[in-house]
Order: sequence, then C-alpha cells, then structure tokens
Amino acid sequence: MRAAWFTEPGRIGVKDLPEPEVVDPGDVVVDILYAGICGSDLWTFRGLVPHGEGGIGHEFIGRVREVGQDVATLSPGDVVIAPFLFSEGGCEECRRGLQPLCAHAGIWGKDWAGAQAEAIRVPYADATLVRLPWPEAEIDDDLARRLIPLCDVFATGTHGVVLAGVESGDTVAVIGDGAVGISAAMAAARAGAARVLLLGERDERLKVAEGAGARTLRVSRDESPVEAVREMLDGRLPDRVVECVGMQAAFDTALDVVRPAGSVGFVGVPHGVGQIAPMRLFGRQVRLAGGVAPARHYLPGLIDDVVGGRLDPSPLIDRVYRIDDLAEGYDEMDRGTALKAILRMT
Repeated sequence: MRAAWFTEPGRIGVKDLPEPEVVDPGDVVVDILYAGICGSDLWTFRGLVPHGEGGIGHEFIGRVREVGQDVATLSPGDVVIAPFLFSEGGCEECRRGLQPLCAHAGIWGKDWAGAQAEAIRVPYADATLVRLPWPEAEIDDDLARRLIPLCDVFATGTHGVVLAGVESGDTVAVIGDGAVGISAAMAAARAGAARVLLLGERDERLKVAEGAGARTLRVSRDESPVEAVREMLDGRLPDRVVECVGMQAAFDTALDVVRPAGSVGFVGVPHGVGQIAPMRLFGRQVRLAGGVAPARHYLPGLIDDVVGGRLDPSPLIDRVYRIDDLAEGYDEMDRGTALKAILRMT
C-alpha cells in the first residue's frame, strides 16, 4: 500500500509499505477512502514538533476490510469514520467521555501508523470507530468535505466551546482564523450563542467565517484588539472566548478581551506560551480551561447533525488531492494558500 512518509522538515512524499493485518482480537483493518491534512501536521512538517521518519496524519474515513475475532459492532464492508485518536473504551475516563485521558489512547501518525495512507490497522475498533450511515458508493468528494472536519478540527472547535461554557444567548469571541477557529465559531452558533465574533489575520479566511455566519475582525499581533472588540460589540466584551491558535499573542488576546467573570476555553496546543500569573485570572475572576478534544465523544452528535442538514463544515475544505499529490497539499497549507486539504485514496 502507499502512504505519506515524512522524512525531515519540509520533505514529505509517498512510500510503499506492507499491507496492515489484524494482530489483536479487537483490531480491524480499514481501507481508507479519504484522509485529511491537518494544521497540526504542519507543526511536524515545519520541524516545530519532533517527529521521526515515518507515517503521518490522523483524520480518515474508510471501509472495514477485516475484523478481529473479538470485534462486536463492525463488519467487513462497513463505512467508518475515526476520531484523531484511538482509545480502549472501557476505562473510567472513556466512560466519562474523556477519551484523550485513557491510559491506552494514542494519536494516529504519532503513537501509531499514519492515517494518510491507503489502509490502516485500528486497535480497540469497537470503542474507536463510528459507523457512518452512508454506503461506500455515496462517499464522494462533497460528502468527504462534510465529514473529514469532524475527525479533528470541528470536534476540537466544539470542545473549545464546551470548555468556555458557551450557553444560549452568550456573546462569544473566537481567536484564530484557521480551520479550528472557524469550526469553533460554527460550534458556538450551534450551541446557541447570540453573537459570534472571530478575530483573525487573513482576509480570505475571515470571508469563510463570515460565510458561516460569524462576524469578523481583522487583527494584528502588534496591536491590542480590546477597543475594536468593544466597538463591534456595542461597548461590551464577550462572555466567552475560545482560543484556537496556541501562540503567546493569541493566548494574551483571549485573556485581554474576555469580560470580567467571563470564561476562556483554549484548544490551540500551546507553543511557547509562558506561565500565567494567577492574579491575571484572580483579579478579574476569569475562568480558564483547556485540553485535547475527546472527538470520539462528539462524533455521533456531529454526524447526526450532518445527516439532518443542520451542520455543513464543508467550507473548511478548499482543496482535494490524490495521495500522489500530497506534497502539493502540504505546500499550499504551509504557505497559507489553502485552509484545509483532504486526500482521496481511490
């Protein structure tokens, strides 16, 4: 089978690898139909996150090829979607919907084989994979563009909204105009927010957010946006803020713009963010929560909303490539000319 193969920062290609096989009784082998290139893959591509030579990628839709003898809920031919990490399913954390805290959890392409490949072995398949209500014949580019974001970026944006405690009628600010930020803006509206304001730097991405129903504010890392946010929100600051970047400037902005006694949820993986002085939170009674999204917990509800026509995250995907052209997808996302790309495997 062919798979994406990271060699060193800035270099990624396609390599022939052995076909995966069932090893443990709870495994399945999945033939991948579509895979995603995620913004977090760029951290590896740019050399900002250590990654040895090997497979990469953690978002996929596929067809079950083979099942282990203990697999109870899946059969060959089922079309499935995977969260960006696998988990055992029976532990207390999994039962609480906190799969990233499972002692056996792992991320595709980091702790396991990469998912930008033609096939993959999936451990803990019953607990990890979710069967889709569409047959393989209906999984085309359009449907894949609606589904692949659910594996990671939309689930992560949703988690940021949950961590921030967004409730019906709230005014919400989202920091970041990447796929996770735009997902968070959509998720805030889905949670009942009365007003959603997204802060970002790229005009073309702000237009995507506006198309999804958010108001937008173009900001600069060198200037405080507090007064501009007040002006756009009729003199007040947002009740809830979702930080979706992970850099120091974005983190500072999130804490600066939230109203007193408001709350901040952060799902941007922190890179170079310094320690937070406790009085920065204490003095304004700001609540702060962050963490890795339990995508498996959110997937069934998100899929139901896609099925029911209440959710369409397809605007997040602006490029579709074949696996042989994946280097172009990485290059465009790295240069910022693509928001998010997916790979068609068949």
